[in-house]
Amino acid sequence: MSSQKDQPDFLRNLFDWTVVRRDRSFQVYVVEPNAYDPQTHARIFDAALSVFIQRQTPLVDPYTISSAGLPGVKDFDLITFPEAFLPVDSLLQVLDSVRHLDNLGCVHVGLRPSDTNPNHLFLTSEIRTFLAKVKKVDGTKPEDFQAFSGWLSGQAEHLRFNIGCLFTIDAEHKLRVCFHPKLVQSKDEVSPLPEDNMEEANLLTIVTLQPTEKKYKTVSIQPLLCSDALHLPTKRNGSRPLEALQGEADCLGHNPPDHIDIVSVATCSPQEQNQTPRGAYHRRWHHKFRNTFERAAGDDALGRHHFATFVLSNFQTMPTGKPGGLSGAFIPVPAVKKFPECVTLTCWGHPEGASGYDWSTGTDDCFADPPWTTAGYIASLNPFGQKTEAVARIFGFVVDRLPRDQSLWSANPGLSACHVKTGDDQGNPPSLVFA
Repeated sequence: MSSQKDQPDFLRNLFDWTVVRRDRSFQVYVVEPNAYDPQTHARIFDAALSVFIQRQTPLVDPYTISSAGLPGVKDFDLITFPEAFLPVDSLLQVLDSVRHLDNLGCVHVGLRPSDTNPNHLFLTSEIRTFLAKVKKVDGTKPEDFQAFSGWLSGQAEHLRFNIGCLFTIDAEHKLRVCFHPKLVQSKDEVSPLPEDNMEEANLLTIVTLQPTEKKYKTVSIQPLLCSDALHLPTKRNGSRPLEALQGEADCLGHNPPDHIDIVSVATCSPQEQNQTPRGAYHRRWHHKFRNTFERAAGDDALGRHHFATFVLSNFQTMPTGKPGGLSGAFIPVPAVKKFPECVTLTCWGHPEGASGYDWSTGTDDCFADPPWTTAGYIASLNPFGQKTEAVARIFGFVVDRLPRDQSLWSANPGLSACHVKTGDDQGNPPSLVFA
């Protein structure tokens, strides 16, 4: 029997972090490892962050502060990694290192107990242990852990949860940390074996970034783990976190955020792969994710998500060997210009002159003659592009205008400045470097 029987349907886990914003754009990076291999995840995480934290001298620890002074940090607003990715011991090392920095954008990552345990689920006791260690890291703020600790205190010892983390350095140079549990089981997290059976949580999490300069608007981020974003059956009726922000909003207190700008989804999800009549392979996001994007843009049950951009990070290859990948973003604005070959585009629309909206496939060129009329699109890493065999790839792009921050009388540029960095082992002994 679940320990959550006598708890409210949902508990709130709300954060207000003051950050420095220099313009209205939002710089995003998603990291796509080639394979699900827990023993390589920490080094991929370290190498990816090292792209943005520029060291002044070569150091053994990528984040160690040298006597020459603080390293520089390249501007970014969000970096998202996959689900079940970073071992908590590595997270502790990273938090203790980045706390020295003057600034750091938001980093969102799925966690796992260790790099040697194949199980990504945490026992309640394991969560309590690592949470106690995080609380001791200098520079953290106790209020960031209150809601999560309160939720955790109500959980039985035998239950297992899937946990994610989002952290940043705020405008006051403080280390801010958000932990969030998964609310919706995937089909792979329902098992006759207790150690493989995930308990569904009931903690709703939103992080609101408050700009120091009030000429810029707040940015509200909802961090999720994979199936949290899907319209799936749940143990408790109506316990899906997207719908809950609308239908169960009273649990969020007297002044909850009235919009979500970014849904950051750390995933581990197989994708649909098909062949065109000419024999070429193509992939697109699983139909249940595409259904979520449709509903977020138009269904009143997801009213706080009508202008949300979904950011998605995935493994190129699943643990089972099935195809994955397609890390990128969905944005609910028309596609107006062609994307580079490193990007796969899936549009929500129809060819000019046709009626009814649907998702484009690998046989459709949305900019061919006649061009498509589109209302939104998914831009993601091309799974058949160059250097797909790399250890990992980083896909960077700019949300030029968050949809809520754009006049309906003018065209929204959508995603811009798309580029890819590939990570390969270099030198002797080998070191993972992104270039």
